[in-house]
Amino acid sequence: MKKGDRVLAFICMGLSLWLILESLQFDYLSEFGPGPGFEPFWLGIILAILSIALLINTFIRPPRKEDDAPRLPGMAALGRVGLIMLLTAGLALALNTVGFTLTVFVYVTLIMFMLEHFSILKSMFYGIMLSGSIYLIFGYWMEINFPVGFLGI
Repeated sequence: MKKGDRVLAFICMGLSLWLILESLQFDYLSEFGPGPGFEPFWLGIILAILSIALLINTFIRPPRKEDDAPRLPGMAALGRVGLIMLLTAGLALALNTVGFTLTVFVYVTLIMFMLEHFSILKSMFYGIMLSGSIYLIFGYWMEINFPVGFLGI
């Protein structure tokens, strides 16, 4: 997959250049430590180094049999990705109307039931545990307000 690795290396180099240039618009240091430009600058540097290493690796490694094999997923995998995208879009659309806790419960339950093929009870258990844990940690302990739906949940 040398060609794909080279394309990815150039895309990542462009992204790293963008990160570095955008980070220069922010202060590198503040009076208490690193400023808002510190992290994106160094992420850009690290991404550039890794991209160059990947590009060099594509030229120096010997060819392998897997390099010529197609890497695209099959139709079943693309269907799963499409379903995840559809469910995530539904999550985003329903969040303010239905409320965060109930929407996350339904989202996790559907993912577990439809994609992981768990039983409906096991899927609902995971939905309750995840949405309840998120509410407990962020809503109760940290007192962060979540979108509340028409049910008041």
